[in-house]
Amino acid sequence: MKKIINNIPLIAFCSFALLASSCSNKKEREEKDRNADSTLTFSTIIGVGKVVPADGWLQISSPITASVAAINVQEGDTVSKGQLLVQLREDETALDAAQAQATLESLRATHQSQVEDLQREEISLKQLREKYETSNELYRKNAETRENLEIDLANYQQQEKRVSSLRKQLLANRATEKEQQLSIDKARLQQKDFTVLAPDNGIITDLSVEVGQSVNANTMLGQMVKNELIIIEAEIDELFADSVAVGQQVTINPIGKNQVIAKGIVRYVSPTLVSKSIFFETANEAEDRRIRRIKVEPSGGNLLINSKVEVKIQLR
Repeated sequence: MKKIINNIPLIAFCSFALLASSCSNKKEREEKDRNADSTLTFSTIIGVGKVVPADGWLQISSPITASVAAINVQEGDTVSKGQLLVQLREDETALDAAQAQATLESLRATHQSQVEDLQREEISLKQLREKYETSNELYRKNAETRENLEIDLANYQQQEKRVSSLRKQLLANRATEKEQQLSIDKARLQQKDFTVLAPDNGIITDLSVEVGQSVNANTMLGQMVKNELIIIEAEIDELFADSVAVGQQVTINPIGKNQVIAKGIVRYVSPTLVSKSIFFETANEAEDRRIRRIKVEPSGGNLLINSKVEVKIQLR
């Protein structure tokens, strides 16, 4: 019994030593695991990005207020600079021509009415002249009074003024008709098809009009992109924002897949942190976290514009 009691301190010491060794080993393993996790986490940073045209979207717009006469391309078509995209017909010029024609028709109707009035007044003038001449002949023969002669002369002179005025008015109306006809001819010459041409080489990504649709000047008819110049706009979580730098190598994968579809290099790093963007499309993704925006220049691969991708940045 005494021997057992004497061995208790030794047993307690050994137990403490074993416990201390176990704790130390556990701490070492945890530290090792943390270091391993840290090495794994910070050797590669993953961000979410979107493939976009480097120069942005090119807008296809109408230069005039017009109606769409023809659309010569479809969404997804590859086009060359200067290629015919849309044909327009100017509506305002057509309206001007129609209004000018209506005015001309009204002038012509007025002119015809004035011609008929002039013909009647000229007949009346002839009759008054003949009456005056008869009265004058009778007056010289003392067969007519001076008073009647003067009345017939006044009526004749008054009618002469009326006929002269009608003739001047007809001449003025003929000049107006001629001017109006020139306006119509000019409007009809201007009433032609207008063309909308491709501003550069690229791909048609959107057409927002239909044949027969009326559009205003500077209305957007569609969009296109320069397909040979694309970049990836990506976002890096603020936890890793300080580890990103221009010149780092990047591999590009489809979202949620390990397949490498392209490689690239970081060309731009934003100097500020901002809120998450539209890359995160659901309410659950819109957490209260900030990101750092970067731009990656891809090389190789077949990247689709507007597709979402993962960018994996190699830190070392």
